[in-house]
Amino acid sequence: MEEVVKLLLPFLSTPKDYAQVLKKLASFAFYETYLITLLLRANPRFDTFFAGIESWGPIGKVAGIVPHHEVLNLFGVVIAFAVAVLTHMFQFHDRISDIFGIRRRFDCKSILIPLSQRVGSVVTEDKEVKIGKHRDELMRTVFYKYASSRADMPLVDKHDIEHALNAWSWFWAFVEAVVYFGVGAIIAWWVGSHGLAGIFAITSAAVLIIAFVQRTRLGRYARPQIDSIAANPTAAADVKCQFDAL
Repeated sequence: MEEVVKLLLPFLSTPKDYAQVLKKLASFAFYETYLITLLLRANPRFDTFFAGIESWGPIGKVAGIVPHHEVLNLFGVVIAFAVAVLTHMFQFHDRISDIFGIRRRFDCKSILIPLSQRVGSVVTEDKEVKIGKHRDELMRTVFYKYASSRADMPLVDKHDIEHALNAWSWFWAFVEAVVYFGVGAIIAWWVGSHGLAGIFAITSAAVLIIAFVQRTRLGRYARPQIDSIAANPTAAADVKCQFDAL
């Protein structure tokens, strides 16, 4: 029952691991896509196209069973579900991050370099370049090794890990929403609903601003995790060896 509530009400859920983050993003994708398709149906061309699919052959017979199906935007539900599945399957936020280097910059500037300095490994310009080059490997060996949400007893306090996951889940939800409403704006403009296109564009811009604000808060959730790793003599020595070996 708890899992169902998390899927239906993603804004109320606090993810405890990365899998739950993906589910939360998929839920947001479903609702946002459904809303966009519902509003697009205000355009006669769009509504006619959707209605034609909903009333076609066997699909129409199945849809007819649903009470008030003519106002429920059933084809919009199908599209929203497909987007949610694809978002989860291909980890859409990661693809956006890869394009704009979001996670790469954060990992280097807010985690790896500060952690290296905390454990006493000197960070030169050359080492910064090497840290960026070996970012994925270093994140596994010096950070996630001690701050994994999947570990039963991680070195880092689980509450700190969960707070960071929750903050990132909201950030990625905002980032993905920018894309969804941006695409909605393009489609609305293409079908001649310029007013609706403007609404979608403004929404996309507003969510982008919120995403930037949320981005400024993410560093504070990494600091307690870095402090925990650096405060443990065994972990700190191991981490220092990893950085000194670069």
